[in-house]
Amino acid sequence: MDVTLIYFSQTGNTRRITETMAEVFRKAGHITRTVSLKKASPQDVVIGDLLGIGTPCFSSQAPTPIKAFLQSLPPLDNKRVFVFATSGGAPGRVLYDLARLLQIKGVDIVGGFLTRGELHHPAPCLHGRMPNRPNAGDFAQARRFATAVIEHVSAGRPGLVAESRPDALKPRWGFYDLVASISTDGFLRLMLPEPKLDPTRCNQCKWCVYECPMHNITLQPYPSLGDQCIRCYRCLTGCPQQAFDANWRLGNLAVWAFYNTTFERWFGDLRPGERIY
Repeated sequence: MDVTLIYFSQTGNTRRITETMAEVFRKAGHITRTVSLKKASPQDVVIGDLLGIGTPCFSSQAPTPIKAFLQSLPPLDNKRVFVFATSGGAPGRVLYDLARLLQIKGVDIVGGFLTRGELHHPAPCLHGRMPNRPNAGDFAQARRFATAVIEHVSAGRPGLVAESRPDALKPRWGFYDLVASISTDGFLRLMLPEPKLDPTRCNQCKWCVYECPMHNITLQPYPSLGDQCIRCYRCLTGCPQQAFDANWRLGNLAVWAFYNTTFERWFGDLRPGERIY
């Protein structure tokens, strides 16, 4: 079997889950390639027998860059595909977003997998949630899921693997599914602070220009944000010179109103005993 895993990852959580699954496929004797979304093309999706699409969760949904990529794909009639995601809590409809866009292209979804990842979002009420995740148990679950996918596809079985999350194909329409439905990029730009540059710290290295998933930053001669910011804050959290900052006085309150720990325990999908911090 020829397997391609395409992933979007900013802090490494989703990349590590991708690599863990790829190791399982390779040990089972399958030709397996992993492709970062930055380098992915429609041809990477067309080739091969099995496709995996992975992403982090942004605002209880799949991020705009991965959705735009899936929307750009050609028809993929009956191609077998699985989706996976990492989430710092309240994943909402992230798996369903991926599966729905792929089903429009005619694929056969065989499963969906989700695990935790430590949150690096700069909002004070979020930063550091799900510490040290994914952990050994999360990686073990990823290996079990990949093994189940191999057995399921190799046997030609229809439908979802038994280990699949049911919300991969059907949204739960819970609180965080509704939060995702209103959290458009435009809404987030209104509610959350724009990253601001401190020119005295910037050495014009172009790191942020390359890393911005929306290609929304240009040098003029210092980095300048365009009007397509999705508030992922990759520029702020990853800048080698720490040249970006944001005023969280009001934005943190807006985030806390939806993603406070009480709501995440009531309406999210935390398992018994699972720690947010």
